[in-house]
Amino acid sequence: MNTKFFEIIKSSNPNKENISFTVIKGEGLGEKAIFSDGECIFFSHNDGFLKSNFDTLAKFLNTGIYPVENSLIYAEKISTEKKIIICGAGHVSMPIIKFAKILGFHVTVIDDREIFIENAVKNGADVTICEPFERALSKIHGGFNSYFVIVTRGHRYDSECLRSILKKTYAYVGMMGSIRRVKIVRENLLNRGFDAGAVLGIHSPIGLAINAETPEEIAISIFAEIIQIKNKNRDFEFSPEILDNILGTGHHEPLSGRKILCTIVSKQGAGPRNVGTKMLCTSEGKIFGTIGGGLMEAQVIKKAEELFNQEKFSPVLLKFNLTAGELSAEGEVCGGVIEIFIESVS
Repeated sequence: MNTKFFEIIKSSNPNKENISFTVIKGEGLGEKAIFSDGECIFFSHNDGFLKSNFDTLAKFLNTGIYPVENSLIYAEKISTEKKIIICGAGHVSMPIIKFAKILGFHVTVIDDREIFIENAVKNGADVTICEPFERALSKIHGGFNSYFVIVTRGHRYDSECLRSILKKTYAYVGMMGSIRRVKIVRENLLNRGFDAGAVLGIHSPIGLAINAETPEEIAISIFAEIIQIKNKNRDFEFSPEILDNILGTGHHEPLSGRKILCTIVSKQGAGPRNVGTKMLCTSEGKIFGTIGGGLMEAQVIKKAEELFNQEKFSPVLLKFNLTAGELSAEGEVCGGVIEIFIESVS
C-alpha cells in the first residue's frame, strides 16, 4: 500500500462524511478506496476489484465487514483529528487543556487577555488566539470533530461565542454557568432567532453531574460528557501519531525501514479495543498505538516480525478467540472474538 491513501486520509474534509474501503479477503485483497459524501476520491487500483464494484460500495455507509461477490470488504467511517476549542483562558481552562492533551485532542484556546493566553501556552495549548471572541471564532471553521467548550468570564461573552459557534458544524457545544446565567444566554439566543433545537442542545451547565467543585473536577466532568458524546459515534480517527510517522508530517520524519499496519476490523462480544483501532509496527522494532495489549497484541507483533522476514507478503486476516485456548489461559477475560487485518505500508 503506498502512502497516497494516508495523505488523503490526513487531508480529508472534516465537514464531509468520509469512509474508506479495504478488501480484507478474496479477489482484490489489499485494495483500497476512499469515498467522501458518496463521491469516490481515491482508488488504489484504477482497474481493480473495488473500482468494478463502485455502485455496491456506495451503499455501505457504516463501519463493518460486507460480502461482495467472493470477497470481504472492510468499510470504515473515518474522521479527522479531534479538536477542542476552549473559549476563555481562566483558571478552569488550565486543567481542561491538560486533560485534552492527555486524551489526544488538538487544543485551541481563545481569550482577549494576553496574560491569560500566556498561561494557556504554558499549559500546552497547540494554538492560541488573543483577540475578541467573535473575531477569533471567525477563524475557526468547525467540523464534525470540533468540540467547543465555553468557559468565559461572563454571559455577555458566552452569548458572543454562541452566536458564532451555532452557525458552524460541530460535535459538541458546552457552556459553564449557573442556572440563571444559562437561562439568560438561552433567552438571548432565542430572541435573536436562533433555532430552538440548537439552543436547547447546548450542554449547559456543562459536564456530567458529578458534584464537581475544583477546576480539576470540573475538567473531569466536562471530558466525561465529551467522551460520552464522542463514543456514541462510530467514526474512527486515524491516530495523528501513526499518520505523521508514516508521512513525515508534523514534527516527525518518515519512519525508516518497513512498516506494517494492524487494524481491528471486527469484534464479537467483549474486547479491549473497538473496531477501527490501529497499531503500527516497524521492522526496526518500533510500535505505535495499541490494539489492546496482552497476549493477543504480542501474537500480532510476533506475526508482523515473521512477515518482515519475508521479502514480499500479502495482507493477512487473523482471528483471535479471547474465550478459549491459550489466550483464555493467560487471563484474556474479555470473552470476545476479534479479527485483525495486517498489511504492509510502503
